[in-house]
Amino acid sequence: MVNFQVPLPGLSRNFNNLTEQEKEFISYFSTIDIGCISPVVNCYAGIGPKGYGTSLILARMIKVKERILSDRQLAKALKQNDLYRFVTEDIQPSHNTFNTLRRRLSPDGFIEIHKHFVRKAHSLGLLDPEIKDLPKNRKKGIILVADSTFLITSGSTRGQKDEQGQWHFNDPSVAFSGKGHHKHKYAVGHKAHSLRTVSGIPLVTLLSPANESDQAFIVGLIETLTARYPFLQFSYIILDKGYDTEEIHHDIHEFFDIIPIIVRKKMVYPKGFTKDGYPLCPWGFAMKPRGIDYERKRTRYACFKVCNRSGQPLLFTCDYLKEQYKYGYSRYTYFNDGYRKYGPAVTHSLIYKKLKPFRTGVERTFGLVKENRYRMEISNFYKGLDNVTIHTVEHDIVLTHDIIFDYIKIGKISPVINLNY
Repeated sequence: MVNFQVPLPGLSRNFNNLTEQEKEFISYFSTIDIGCISPVVNCYAGIGPKGYGTSLILARMIKVKERILSDRQLAKALKQNDLYRFVTEDIQPSHNTFNTLRRRLSPDGFIEIHKHFVRKAHSLGLLDPEIKDLPKNRKKGIILVADSTFLITSGSTRGQKDEQGQWHFNDPSVAFSGKGHHKHKYAVGHKAHSLRTVSGIPLVTLLSPANESDQAFIVGLIETLTARYPFLQFSYIILDKGYDTEEIHHDIHEFFDIIPIIVRKKMVYPKGFTKDGYPLCPWGFAMKPRGIDYERKRTRYACFKVCNRSGQPLLFTCDYLKEQYKYGYSRYTYFNDGYRKYGPAVTHSLIYKKLKPFRTGVERTFGLVKENRYRMEISNFYKGLDNVTIHTVEHDIVLTHDIIFDYIKIGKISPVINLNY
């Protein structure tokens, strides 16, 4: 726990008289690496007095942590709460100052700040922690998960239809999703599409109108990811059934060299395969996988002489039972014949079986951003694509530092999966 000598600037009370929750709050902000913020805000002239810009970003993080709904409420809280003033170096800006900050930094500025926090997490080994249950020979790199969440609009949900039947609202960046959202009366708003590490750290969030499909955004998300973090290596991406199309399987592997682990819908294999996708030997016995050859884009199978071990007399003669054939009969399935059915991570492969359960980590990760923590869905009081994008990136910044803080404080690696062996 951080210890301070009194008196403290901006703090009207003795530090030792603070509650444990208040000391925890100060400890949280004391672990923020200002070097993640200052290089970005210093590039933008005119954001308050010297050093004011960094404090404004800290104030924005308070807004997320404390679920403060508007800039006006945040400015008021900074004037009234000595704890807030202490961690932000006693700033007391007007609410218009935050509007100026958003306008001058733009989404790009907030994204740059978030990138610095991601670099900090990477330096601590939090992006690609060791997961002991995975195969030793797995592809090295960061494991990703992707999903989306609905953001209700703060603008009017009373739209007008044009002659073509399209809805128009006072915020042109929102759309009618076509059905009522399960938690809101209206289905008018945005959709936040996000990529995170399997350990829970957000990397990229893109915004769209609510009627955009998840499938349409996954390739754009990965393009943005690889452009934003060229110094990082990515290995697998875990997706739900909504992404299970041949095009997505193909594009993710071919364009980005990332192996998609996509929960499959029902698949029907052709003659010569079991219903689970194992190829059959010429005598009708199911073969077993021997591994995946990524250079030749094929999966190897062998019979392992299963017929000879059945204990039943053979009614046929098989040349592959001879000693020179160590694994018996061999066969290959090729990715190009169907990425969804034959590779690069088929449903019976070990890596698929090990990573598929982490799909629940997607929901738990997004739960941190939604009702379990920050209520990003209902704390959005901004209009316009840029402002709402900034709103989502601010949540990504805070969530990233939450994980950094937990690691610094108690050594906890991930809030969504148990990696604390």
